Amino acid sequence: MAVWSQIAASEAFALNRLDAEYFRPENLALLREVKECEAEQLCSMAFITDGIHASPEIASEGGVRYLSAKCVKDNDFTLSHTLFITAEQNATNKRTQLRPDDVLITSVGTIGNAAVVQPDFLPANADRHLGIVRLNQDSELDPYYLASFLNSRYGRFQTLREATGNVQLNLFIEKIRTLIIPRLPIEQSVAAMTKAAYTTRKRAEVLYRDAEAILGAALGLDNLDLTPRLFYEDTFVHAAQIGRLDAEYFSPRMQNVIETLSASKKTTGDVAPLAKRRFKAIPAKPFDYIEIADVGTAGTASSSIVLGEDAPSRATWIVKSGDVITTTVRPIRRLSAIILPEQDGFVCSSGFAVLRPRNVEPELLLTYLRLPLVAELLDLYTTASMYPAISTTDLLRIPFRLPNVEACMEIVTKVRESIAARAESLRLLDEAKRTVEAAILEGYRHGDRV
Repeated sequence: MAVWSQIAASEAFALNRLDAEYFRPENLALLREVKECEAEQLCSMAFITDGIHASPEIASEGGVRYLSAKCVKDNDFTLSHTLFITAEQNATNKRTQLRPDDVLITSVGTIGNAAVVQPDFLPANADRHLGIVRLNQDSELDPYYLASFLNSRYGRFQTLREATGNVQLNLFIEKIRTLIIPRLPIEQSVAAMTKAAYTTRKRAEVLYRDAEAILGAALGLDNLDLTPRLFYEDTFVHAAQIGRLDAEYFSPRMQNVIETLSASKKTTGDVAPLAKRRFKAIPAKPFDYIEIADVGTAGTASSSIVLGEDAPSRATWIVKSGDVITTTVRPIRRLSAIILPEQDGFVCSSGFAVLRPRNVEPELLLTYLRLPLVAELLDLYTTASMYPAISTTDLLRIPFRLPNVEACMEIVTKVRESIAARAESLRLLDEAKRTVEAAILEGYRHGDRV
């Protein structure tokens, strides 16, 4: 295969590009394959804009969800830590107010992530690092097909190729408008698969929320008095026993949580000791690496393949099927995950504590660690300001309370069903992308024969 391209100067000047990467042979080959499939520029089928350019006006309470590039993944959204802007700022930015079936494209960070806006998280607005694609009614292009195409090999190469910048790449709106979208016979089937994946993922989220609700109710956390107090008092003897003098720890709210969870007089360490399986990288030998950013909101983690010689210094622990990993950095984010059978032998960051459940199902331990009140309790034990972290010693001392047997069984069943539904969602999304890629390649070969 050629490793260089010859381009007419007139073509380079017309495109206003002189960088060699833009004209890489593989990029030109992929572009030819797309253009062979009755392709059209995206601007001919949609209104395309970006989000709010002004600084966000954060709402003190309530407000309108404000999406950034960090919120948009590959046909998915991460909404747990989105900002909320004032209703006034949202009202004055009608152009950027999101609508159902808008397709969002990330223009910084991971360039080209695309996902379809869902009605259940509206009203919402977006910042300037997101491209907003609103399809014309007469375009007959399905937003779910468009999202799967943009996330496929043929969409990704275009968004990355059109990005510019030195320190940080940017995909500008003018370039999003010029993306080439193929029109294929399989558009409706791809759209149906992609939409089914979204529906299946929603089912997974509902199942997991149900599991959390069952656990919270079984532990009595749903009936606690969590009313904030302006002032309160405690004895010096109690403070000396605990070895703490910070007001947050002694708030009646958190003391009620601690008392309730301590009823069984067990700790996390009693049911799940640390697993310390040291990893040593071997040059030229690849491994699957899980870092903190790979942990999703549903209690599972993705990974990336890394060569031994490129192993990050934080690649520390080998994980096994059934382990539960939980981040020690900013535990308030609830970033815990169960290690699935197919992830046995993977490696995780030193930013995780690897717990090996003993006499407790891993699904129950996972749900317990991700309860909002438990995450808040863990956060009370963090130290430092820039990267607040909890020590593994304190983590293992956190009170752990088992619910009744019936609740345990129901929680484990729902979490397993949730994980299975999420896996099915990922399978459907992968199949949708592969279907797009196969159809484009077939269309190119057919056109080449003709």
